[in-house]
Amino acid sequence: MNRIDARSWSSLVLLGCAAFAYNTSESFPVGLLPEMSRDLGVTEPQIGSLLTLYAVVVAVTVLPLVIAASGIARRRLILVTIGVLVASNLAMALAPTYELVLVSRLVSATTHGIFWSIVAPTAAMLVARGREGFATSVAFMGSSLAMVAGTPLMAALGTMWGWRTAVTVLAGVAALAFVGLALVMPKLEVVRDDQARGLAGWLPLLVSTVSNRALLRLCALTVLLVVTYFAVYTYISLILDRSADVSGPGLAGVLLAYGIAGLLGVWMIGKFLDASPRRSALVTMWVLTVALAGIGLFSSWAPAGVVASVVLLGAAFAATPVFLQASVLRVAPETSDVASSLYVVAFQIGIAGGSLLGGLAVDASLLEAVPWIAAGAVAVAVIVLTLRTRTSARTMEDATAG
Repeated sequence: MNRIDARSWSSLVLLGCAAFAYNTSESFPVGLLPEMSRDLGVTEPQIGSLLTLYAVVVAVTVLPLVIAASGIARRRLILVTIGVLVASNLAMALAPTYELVLVSRLVSATTHGIFWSIVAPTAAMLVARGREGFATSVAFMGSSLAMVAGTPLMAALGTMWGWRTAVTVLAGVAALAFVGLALVMPKLEVVRDDQARGLAGWLPLLVSTVSNRALLRLCALTVLLVVTYFAVYTYISLILDRSADVSGPGLAGVLLAYGIAGLLGVWMIGKFLDASPRRSALVTMWVLTVALAGIGLFSSWAPAGVVASVVLLGAAFAATPVFLQASVLRVAPETSDVASSLYVVAFQIGIAGGSLLGGLAVDASLLEAVPWIAAGAVAVAVIVLTLRTRTSARTMEDATAG
């Protein structure tokens, strides 16, 4: 087994820190809806739209920007994307109006998709052949940590010292990653094929990837799962306040428990995913269904049940991107860069759609119905996938017997 030198190890850990900062920056308004709406003098759905519009910009810009930046050396491109994140968060912390906060967020949205399309290939370039998977998992640990702990930490900081202080601290984390990578990350030249490919060379690759029916089905599943989750999660602070009388420090505590459950979920699926990818995915989706249904079921009479369901939701959804990303690499191994970009688009469409639908439900006083609708949609998806899995297994058995 080839050992990873200290410089590469440091670079991988710092990439993980940058991943944590990027994903936390995207989703932190979820935990600070009341504080931000009061400070900026806008409604809570308007704060929720900070998530929606961010996701829309990422989805629209990721493919053209990844293609346009294909000739830039990976180290330089990574540093540019992190630098933009630092500047964006500092500008947001100082912005006096909602409009300037929105503009500041959308600036970092333009580099969000680039970062996530190149971070895995960059991690793989830091290690010897045969260690790419391990390197990618180290870099992506920051993403998993952000999904399960970033928002709770931001909520806690925002509750104690204000949301602007929380954003400033997040900018500091990104700045540390930037400085660290600038000091220790080795020069990684652009892949020669990417440099010479140009737009004309990228088009056939894009067409080939888009024609991958398994990848398209996976992207559709991604949109469905992310829409259902974010329709609920974007307004989880309102749900906990209205259904369980949880707010302020109590909200930070529930979100912390949510984060701890998420870490457990990531650990569990990591333990079983390689050996049983389909079963791991189906079990995760069933747990997601139960958690969403539990929020709806207990909302009118059992506050403790709502809190428990929210914590279970943390475990289920933290595991969801793990099996989705692994599935992308499995169904499109030879076009992983472009396939990952399409996956990013699908994920961002899901975030935008989910937060938008949740906001419409809040405006229409229908928030209590959203967990039920979300649970039903995921349940239908699980049933369809289960039937497809059984049909494929029978077909394989028949072919083997024949």
